Amino acid sequence: MHFILELAQQGQFQRASELFEQCLELDPNNFRTLNSYANALVQQGEYLHASELFEHSLKSNKSNVPTLNSYANALVEQGEYQRASELFEQCLELDPNNFRTLNSYADVLARQGQYKRAVEVQPYYSYALLKYAQQLEARGDIQEALTQLSVIDLSSQKTYHANIIRLCLGRLYYRLGQIDLGKQFFDEAIANSEDQDKSTLYAARSLLATNPNSQEAINLLLKIQEDSPRYADAMKAIALNADAETSYELFGADEEQIDDIEMLYRAMYHKIGNEIAVLRSISYRLLKRMEGEHPLVKEIVNDFEKLQQGIASQRANEKAAIAQVSHSNYKQLIEIVSKTAHDISDEVNNQLAVIESKTRRAMRKLTAGNPQYQQFEKLLVQLKITQKAINDLKSINEGKTIRRNRFLVHRLFEKWEPENWTSQPRIDGVRIRLDIRNPDSEFNGDEEKIKSILNELVENSLKHNYGNSNLSIRMYSSDLLNPSDISSPTIPGDRKFLYIEFTDNGQGVPSDKKDWIFQPLKTTSPEDKGSGLGLFIARKTIKKMGGQIREVGEAGKGVRFQIYLPYLSANIL
Repeated sequence: MHFILELAQQGQFQRASELFEQCLELDPNNFRTLNSYANALVQQGEYLHASELFEHSLKSNKSNVPTLNSYANALVEQGEYQRASELFEQCLELDPNNFRTLNSYADVLARQGQYKRAVEVQPYYSYALLKYAQQLEARGDIQEALTQLSVIDLSSQKTYHANIIRLCLGRLYYRLGQIDLGKQFFDEAIANSEDQDKSTLYAARSLLATNPNSQEAINLLLKIQEDSPRYADAMKAIALNADAETSYELFGADEEQIDDIEMLYRAMYHKIGNEIAVLRSISYRLLKRMEGEHPLVKEIVNDFEKLQQGIASQRANEKAAIAQVSHSNYKQLIEIVSKTAHDISDEVNNQLAVIESKTRRAMRKLTAGNPQYQQFEKLLVQLKITQKAINDLKSINEGKTIRRNRFLVHRLFEKWEPENWTSQPRIDGVRIRLDIRNPDSEFNGDEEKIKSILNELVENSLKHNYGNSNLSIRMYSSDLLNPSDISSPTIPGDRKFLYIEFTDNGQGVPSDKKDWIFQPLKTTSPEDKGSGLGLFIARKTIKKMGGQIREVGEAGKGVRFQIYLPYLSANIL
């Protein structure tokens, strides 16, 4: 037998097989010959014949552990994990402490994703412990995940594997709020890594997957130097997740930066100034035609002049205050421009309300057929347009703060869902269809701002497709795990998103305008209706919640807005 085994080991399988067959002719039930021949056939990939020999051997000796082990391992190589598991279980009933069986069985369980059972079979199997911990983390059982991962002896692992475990431990400690221990394991992983920037990036992404607004993650990314091959990835992660202050400090106040609040305010003031100039023009025409006939007209003209002077005065005060502040002091700069915007919004709104009241009083003394009556009507329309611009200015201010609360997803769509999930309410003859797949999912975000975004999309659809009697709008919502079509850190565990899709069958957005529509003060509306701020504020708000919005529809076939908002874990960093 020893000679035959040597032939097989030397690769002389044909000769070895002939001798095995001769031995079996002399003693058909010799389990040693059967097992040796079967193992040689396994090495040749002849699994069917090998299985027949193993089965034959077990008929005469069902309790032979080596035979059961060899047969089970042969089945593993064929991918027959269930049958192999049954044989390993038989082995353990006969010899519970057989080291070979324990290791092989734990491995086949891990291959099937049964990591918990693999750990029960072999408590120190590092790979199974790591994967089981990741499963526990994905289910939100952070403490038990940490318990399992802590069993692994890092000193017995290869450096690369030990660092993966350290990074996972660091993330778990951060999620439990034990920042010092989390930082310790991250630092150890980075210090022992052959590619320290890669480990730093991995650590940061681990934190961002749990909390898109993690300042600890941003601090890690800032350590990656400009000459590093990981620098571009680090800057991209910062741009997607950093707060406005960090973005400002890193990327400056470039005119094209969306987060340049001061530039946006300046543009809005210019727009408001233009609207008030139109109001003054209308009021001057009225004054010229009605001078001496109606004292309220003179008052209205004077009110507009005072309003312009008041705005100019507050803007001058703002400019003087900014001149006293270092350009790098982002917080103080934004406090100044925000306060000015707030004060101007309140003052102008109050004044416009007074002017509107005077306008309506003046109109009561005129008949609808009076030529001046139409001028007053134009004044009222322009007042509404100006008030909208002021409200947009306030929206910029209010949009900077996200007020999170927990709510069920179906509440976002209640406005368009009077009775049930299949209802199809109509607005101005337009059908709105809802397809809500996750109505009872609990989301942690700014409910009112998300509702406002959906309302903005509906209003845009109605406005841009005015006169389309067949217009149909559809809103779809579901929960997604690890969506592959958005930028998401590739780390262990799952990341869950609230996905909202808004579509219509209108005119759509031209391919060269898909990014442009999200820019401030830009609009594709005919005759420049609208402020062009709605989608800008929508994207800014969604970004602050760690999400993304984009338009991917085909021009001429309707819009298709995709919104991704991450669910936050119970433990926010």
